[in-house]
Amino acid sequence: MISEIKKTNTGITKHREETKTEIARCKEEIKKGRKETKAEMEKWAKSLEDNTKAQFELLCEEVRLISDTTISLANDMEERKKEVDNTLNVQSDSITNMEMKLKEMEKEILKLRGRSEDLEARSRRNNIRVVGVREGAETGKKLSDFIAGLLKEKLGLAVIPTLDRAHRALGARRDGNRVPPRAFVEVNSKRAAFKEARSLLRACKGIRYGLRYPATLVITPEGGQTKTFESPKDAVEYIKTSLTPG
Repeated sequence: MISEIKKTNTGITKHREETKTEIARCKEEIKKGRKETKAEMEKWAKSLEDNTKAQFELLCEEVRLISDTTISLANDMEERKKEVDNTLNVQSDSITNMEMKLKEMEKEILKLRGRSEDLEARSRRNNIRVVGVREGAETGKKLSDFIAGLLKEKLGLAVIPTLDRAHRALGARRDGNRVPPRAFVEVNSKRAAFKEARSLLRACKGIRYGLRYPATLVITPEGGQTKTFESPKDAVEYIKTSLTPG
């Protein structure tokens, strides 16, 4: 019995030694595994760090390139803006000069138009010339009324004709017996076109108006500013919209 116990103890002791040895071997393996794992982790971390650093440097380079490109584009846009501004300024000056020249041309055209109308009004195509009327026969009378009565009398008209304006031909007065008197000229081409406007003005109180030679309607409202019209249509529109019949 004792021998069996000793044998068992011996087996237990041997097993303990073997277990202890196995545990020591396992610890050594674990220690070795830890070192290898640590080395692998350090290697992986170093690789990750190097890769991240490279990626970061690459990203920084791209950002720098983008920044340089943006600055270049901004500078280019600024230069183009200056060019556009300069072009607009030049064009603006050119347009201003053209407008000034246009206004001068308009004034010249109006001046030439006035001269043309004056010449046209004095030509025989648009005027009635009455010759042979003694100088001074019209003294004390309104010329248009004098000529209207003369025409009615000499032409045997049933009614007195309506004349817009009458005047002696240009030149010095001729009172000599051997010198023919100056002819009477009556302007009637464009002045008659203001008939509607003058008819409307007659219904307006406090309005002074008249026809300026050769055919310009002048209207002066009471206490207002004088207006001149070469267009009968514009005159009628002004009267209807701005003046009140009395």
